[in-house]
Amino acid sequence: MDYQKLAVIGEVGSGKTQLVQTLSEISPFGTEVKSTIDIGKEYTTVGIDYGRITLSNDMALGIYGVPGQERYSFLWEFVNWSLWGLLILIKYGETPDYENLDKMLTFFSPEKTQTTCIVAVTHCEDGDELSIAALGQEVRAMLMHHNVVAPVVNIDPRSQESAKSLLVLFNALNH
Repeated sequence: MDYQKLAVIGEVGSGKTQLVQTLSEISPFGTEVKSTIDIGKEYTTVGIDYGRITLSNDMALGIYGVPGQERYSFLWEFVNWSLWGLLILIKYGETPDYENLDKMLTFFSPEKTQTTCIVAVTHCEDGDELSIAALGQEVRAMLMHHNVVAPVVNIDPRSQESAKSLLVLFNALNH
């Protein structure tokens, strides 16, 4: 069986852990602990969240959710080789941390490794179309700065249908 890796990166609270839980067919390995500082939520990921899904009779996908803070970049190193895909989650409703996004794009360098990349905007259920479109334009500008060609889509990481649509898109882009 062919085993591939999908890295899920993004800022705090963007839905990385939830997406791993939603997609995984096994009981996912999570590394959330109670946050000792105010980050806008009670728990935060301090290691690698891991899940797995079988995509076909001959292919399984490991889903690696890594913390978005640069202080955990040593964990980025662990997953940043031989990636099938790189998924970047952006949380709608707050000004994205473009400096951190820049650092993640520089570190993972999907344009150099020829890794298929998708950007997914989360938490858009209550957003208006113009604001969501403006965020998409800002993200595309950052991608262009890094010479990364990637679709920017809206998803709900709690929804299995929405989360699986990302895998369909990755598959289409990889073929």
